[in-house]
Amino acid sequence: MIEHFKKFDGGGKKDLLPLSFSQLTEFAFHRERWALKRLYGYEFPSSPAMERGKAVESGLNMWLNGIDADDSIKKMQQEYDTNCNAFENAKIPEERENLVPLFNEGIDRLKDYAFKLNLIGYQEKVEMDIQGIPLVGYTDFHFIDTKTKQDFYIDLKTSLRKPNGISNSHAMQQAIYQSGTNANQKLWYLVCKKSGTEFYEFSLDNYTRPMQICEHIVKVMGNWLSKVDSLDDVKNLLIPNPDDWIWKEEAVYKARMEVCGY
Repeated sequence: MIEHFKKFDGGGKKDLLPLSFSQLTEFAFHRERWALKRLYGYEFPSSPAMERGKAVESGLNMWLNGIDADDSIKKMQQEYDTNCNAFENAKIPEERENLVPLFNEGIDRLKDYAFKLNLIGYQEKVEMDIQGIPLVGYTDFHFIDTKTKQDFYIDLKTSLRKPNGISNSHAMQQAIYQSGTNANQKLWYLVCKKSGTEFYEFSLDNYTRPMQICEHIVKVMGNWLSKVDSLDDVKNLLIPNPDDWIWKEEAVYKARMEVCGY
C-alpha cells in the first residue's frame, strides 16, 4: 500500500510520508482542503488561534526551563507577533490579549506538579507505523515522576470555550502518542473566557478504539490514493461543501475555485 502514498512526491509539493496526525484528521474530515494542500501543493496561512496555542506552549516551556514569568511572557508575545506578521487576520489583536491569562493559568496548574515531576523533553519526535505506513508526531511536555520514575506526557490545548470531554480527533492524537511512547498521556485544556480562565484535564481509559479509527483512516487513505494517478483523477473525486467553515479562509477559498471551479 505504501506505493500509493508516494505517487505525488516531488514537483515542489510536500511529500505525504511520513504521515502526521493533522494529515489523518484533515483527510477524514476536510478531504478537499487536504488534497489542495498535500496533492496540489497550495500553501495556506496559519491562524491567530493556532499561533495562540503555539505561543502559550512555548512560553510555558521557557518558564519550566528556568526563565522567569515576566521574561517568558515577553518572549511569548514576541513569538506570537513574529509568526502573525506572516499573514493578515482581524483577530490577531484579540488573540494576543488571551496569551497572558492562558499562560498564567498554565503556570498555576504546572506548579501542582513541580515538586514531583521533572521536565525532560518538549516537542519530542514520536515515530511509529500504522498499517505499515510511517507516521511522525511531536509531543508537548514530557515529564518523569521523581518518585515512580515513570514517564508522563501532557498535551496542551488552548481554547475560548469549555470542552465537552475529549473530542474524537484529540482522542486519536492521544492514542498515537501513547502507542509511540508507551507512556501515560494527559490532555490539558486551558480555556480563556470573558469571565476568566478555566482548566480541564482529561485522560483516556482505553486507547484501543481511537487507535482503530486511526488505522481505518490510513486504510481508507491508501484505498483512495490507489484510485488516482493524476491531479485530474483527484479533482474528479472532490466534492467541496461550500457551507463548510474551512472556506472562510480566503486562500483556501481561492484554491477551491481554481481547482474545482465553484
